[in-house]
Amino acid sequence: MSKGVLARVKDEFSFMRGNLLTLIVSWLFMYFTFSLIFPFESPYIKELGAPPVVIGLMGSVGALMLGLVRIPGAYIADKYGRRQITVTMTFVIAFSFLFFVFAPDWRFVLLGMIISNSSLIYQPALQAILADSVPPEKRGMGFAATNVIPNIPTIFAPAVAGFLVETQGLVPGMRIVYTVVFLCMLSAAFVRLFFLKETLREPQKIKLGEMKEAFAKSLGSIAEAWRSMSSSLKFLTAAFLISAFEDPMFRWFTALYVTGVIQVSNFDWGLVNVVSIAVTIVAGFPLGKLIDRIPRKKGVLLAYVIFMPSTALFILSRSFIQLLFVFILFAIGGCLIGPAYSAMQADMIPREKRGRIMGTIGTLNILATIPASAVAGILYDLGPQYPFAFSIAIGIVVSLIVLLAVKEPKTREI
Repeated sequence: MSKGVLARVKDEFSFMRGNLLTLIVSWLFMYFTFSLIFPFESPYIKELGAPPVVIGLMGSVGALMLGLVRIPGAYIADKYGRRQITVTMTFVIAFSFLFFVFAPDWRFVLLGMIISNSSLIYQPALQAILADSVPPEKRGMGFAATNVIPNIPTIFAPAVAGFLVETQGLVPGMRIVYTVVFLCMLSAAFVRLFFLKETLREPQKIKLGEMKEAFAKSLGSIAEAWRSMSSSLKFLTAAFLISAFEDPMFRWFTALYVTGVIQVSNFDWGLVNVVSIAVTIVAGFPLGKLIDRIPRKKGVLLAYVIFMPSTALFILSRSFIQLLFVFILFAIGGCLIGPAYSAMQADMIPREKRGRIMGTIGTLNILATIPASAVAGILYDLGPQYPFAFSIAIGIVVSLIVLLAVKEPKTREI
């Protein structure tokens, strides 16, 4: 590789330092755990005694806890700072996975889920740190980096999980998986403890006695944050509140549909996830760079042009090859929509309001998923294809809102 090429590469990735680099390193551990869990999480819970409707309700309970804690989380991020709450709660999340390791039935999984989701009170702070750490002209590449680089070590994780489940059995195999998850999350917590720096200029010291007051003030700050949003940001937020209905449907019922309806083996399902991650890694940076060159709005719309027909193909899939093709399309769409939406959001929100407004958007997004999980469970019981068919209708509505009502700012916020 010539010196000129090396210089261009170095310049292209010069933004990857400090907090952004710390978060990416911590996500290397965390993304690996997500890739281990996702293919077999729902089948594991079902094997512990929870029918599809209960799995959907569990998702709703988890979303409710997450929505409740994010209310003061946004207030804390802008008053008390980002670092302390992020580090502390990452440790709590790590230990919550011990409930998954030793669960005798689905109720213990639910308890672990409640603790884990409650600990995500730090999410608004983390989002603010991330937005503070990426320069405006590099946001497409920056958010692509957070999507691509942490996925690199995960490429074989689903196959490893599939092998363990195939050879050890579903429950014993998943207990091993969740033990690895605990160790990886603990490693991520230590990385953040030692290297994460505060980005709020004058953070106040957290006082536990003020938390009740913080919750009350946060409810008011949600309304205040909504009023302070531009018209386009309100429409963008509304579109993604509607799209939030899709997330629980795919998280909780994709694996059940794949193993129960399409009926591929556990190992083949793991391989599908491996290929999906590989596509994310290969396509992530080129598509992230594309987001910096075209209007962010076009990136979001292009993602939905990919998502909607590929979801229809998913419903019709009945073989490993068909499923593999669908997940390649899903991965490409994901490489577009994540960076495009995050970059557009950061472009519209001033730095001093990011914790509050991003926290508000995140909270509303989570609250929208509370009924979605339960609805998805009911729809799946009526017919396994129904949740995914419903997501296509949601995609059409979201695309129309973004196309007709969202306008990008002429000047991007720093």
